Amino acid sequence: MINRKSVFQLYITAKTTSSRPSDLVEIKDRWAALQFDNAVCMIGIAIEGAAQEQENTGSDDKPVWKLKYTMQQLLDPEFKLPTEDSWGIEEIKITEGIIYDEVN
Repeated sequence: MINRKSVFQLYITAKTTSSRPSDLVEIKDRWAALQFDNAVCMIGIAIEGAAQEQENTGSDDKPVWKLKYTMQQLLDPEFKLPTEDSWGIEEIKITEGIIYDEVN
């Protein structure tokens, strides 16, 4: 069974050994391998980034920086990172550089 912990371990192994995750699990179809590599890297980078996030638990004049998440939290299949930006269709319609077209 593939779970978040297994995917993260595969990501770390691939990164450490300079290998593609798809090569480590012997995916032969190159298109499937690319999609697999993208998924493993996306999850790995997200977990790695979140594992480094810190928050100030002290005061402004005496900051005490603590990790925001534990690795146990990040690898728990039920845990979800909070999203600060919620983009709805209205935000997308007014974003510069995006062409929005409605099809009826």
